[in-house]
Amino acid sequence: MQEVPALSPDFSTDPGAQAARRLFEICARFAEYSTRPVAAFLLSLHNARIACPDMYLLSGYIDDAQFEDVMTVMRWFRDLPGRRDLVDVFEGDGERLIAGLMLDFGFEARR
Repeated sequence: MQEVPALSPDFSTDPGAQAARRLFEICARFAEYSTRPVAAFLLSLHNARIACPDMYLLSGYIDDAQFEDVMTVMRWFRDLPGRRDLVDVFEGDGERLIAGLMLDFGFEARR
């Protein structure tokens, strides 16, 4: 997976966006079975037809700090005004980040 881009200036100090970026970084560093639930979680925030997270696996494969990041992202995403897309929080091409995550973890868009 490519390097995770910086957060856009609009989100650079937002704790939820920072937590999402940390989760993307985990997936970028460790593209393996144990991080697949994290990737599914992130992809589901972009498009639930791509991935549906298994919360049992997600909670079983992450440490306490990552669990807190997941919870922070969930709260942030719920309260995010304007229903923005996860790709909007990154500088540059957020769609490329999503495409890389899909490729690295073998996800395909479903109908």
